[in-house]
Amino acid sequence: MKPNILWIGLDQLRYDTLGCNGNTVCQTPNMDRLAQRGVSFNRAYCPSSLCTPARGSMWTGRYAFHHGLLTNCDMYHSPLKELPNPEMLLHPRLQEIGYRCGFIGKWHVGVEKGQMDYGFEGMNVPGYGNIRKNSGYLEYLEKNGLSYSVSHPIYSNPDEAGVMAGHWEGPVESTPDAYLTEKTLDLIDEYEKSSDPFFLTCQYWDPHGPHFPSREYTGMHDRSKIEPWVNFKDDWSGKPEMVKRAHTDFYRALPKDWDSWREIVGLYYDMTCMVDAQIGRLLDRLEERGLADNTVIILTSDHGDMTGSHGGMNDKGLMYEEAHRVPLIVSFPDKFSKGTRSDELVYNMDLFPTLLDLMGMKDESLDGKSFLPVLEGKALEQSREAIYLEFHGIRFLYSQRAIVTRDGWKYVFTPGDIDECYNLNEDPGELRNLVDTPEAVNKVIALRELLTQEAEKSSDPLCNAICKYFGQWFRNPTFQIQTSTI
Repeated sequence: MKPNILWIGLDQLRYDTLGCNGNTVCQTPNMDRLAQRGVSFNRAYCPSSLCTPARGSMWTGRYAFHHGLLTNCDMYHSPLKELPNPEMLLHPRLQEIGYRCGFIGKWHVGVEKGQMDYGFEGMNVPGYGNIRKNSGYLEYLEKNGLSYSVSHPIYSNPDEAGVMAGHWEGPVESTPDAYLTEKTLDLIDEYEKSSDPFFLTCQYWDPHGPHFPSREYTGMHDRSKIEPWVNFKDDWSGKPEMVKRAHTDFYRALPKDWDSWREIVGLYYDMTCMVDAQIGRLLDRLEERGLADNTVIILTSDHGDMTGSHGGMNDKGLMYEEAHRVPLIVSFPDKFSKGTRSDELVYNMDLFPTLLDLMGMKDESLDGKSFLPVLEGKALEQSREAIYLEFHGIRFLYSQRAIVTRDGWKYVFTPGDIDECYNLNEDPGELRNLVDTPEAVNKVIALRELLTQEAEKSSDPLCNAICKYFGQWFRNPTFQIQTSTI
């Protein structure tokens, strides 16, 4: 019997927010409960720390420079507005072998086309999708006699521009999270009556800012227990100029002191806990319907969030760990290990080939790699030497690449500015750039060669530039841009 699949997605959830990942303040009992029943990954990454490219990679198993959506699809500078090859998507493979496929929540993999345009059941929300203006959500509020308002807003810019957080003056039932959960529960109930297996994903917009926890959750975390990030006092010395300018020029009213940031982080935690409770409702429903033992449950985020890290940075779109490292938990009681943790280097886009592998299918054209053996308590035939990260800009086109190595080093390539090199074992906050220090000369040489090799192996179009910036003028890698093999 084919297993059901429930993929629970969060937006902009940091790895270190979960209790099971070491956070002693933020309350995430249901995500922790899932970790107790499955396999958690300590070193999971998104290939790009921005919504559209990250989500495009999750649903196609390919780097953004292969699926084509390099930046957020609905921004003026986006090279593409829609996914150019829809046949790259995961769910048609599952539909071919009898799966019903449902999608509730955030899509953001195209401007005009939404989930149902690609054959999903559920709801259609093209682009980023302001769920608070969605007709279905508004009808839900009216039908249930619910309303809300927002108070105590905190802004990132003068003149009340760029709201970051605040209070949702309404019950939790009035939140978009509750609405998406209800829609997902409806599909679970419908699918339970069918003899067909299902692939169902609920993609929450939260805890992406603005952070608006409902009345029941606002203030539930003791702010005095929220300690400053290890890199909160980062003065950006040794960092690219873009990092400094993104903080000082684009955001002009960000807090300078930790007490002010503590409240924003507190609201982020409050909202995370609110979403966690909705996740608990999904897990409970599977158990109530007798589906839990035959359902693969996945929990991950598209990317992370800075949340005041690195001297008070906001949002994402940076090459630092807070933006690229994500939670990843996979549970399947009948087949996978329980309550275990893995140090393997993995991507959230590895979920595509892993699910294919579970179904007995392969696709060698994917950039992602199956980690099914890890879930089954076995060793991988070959572990990754490094994770290769890409970035193409958030508010303007801006190329960067990075590697994170198995032995805990990181190299960031920025062709328009200085490069960065960090020993994450000794400097997890990425505070001291070692790229030009005498003690790291040999390591920098080795990391540059490894980054070049990863660029070649992934057929990155930037590889020729990387070679030449590193003084390898006669190295002439050839590329075969990936397209669907279907």
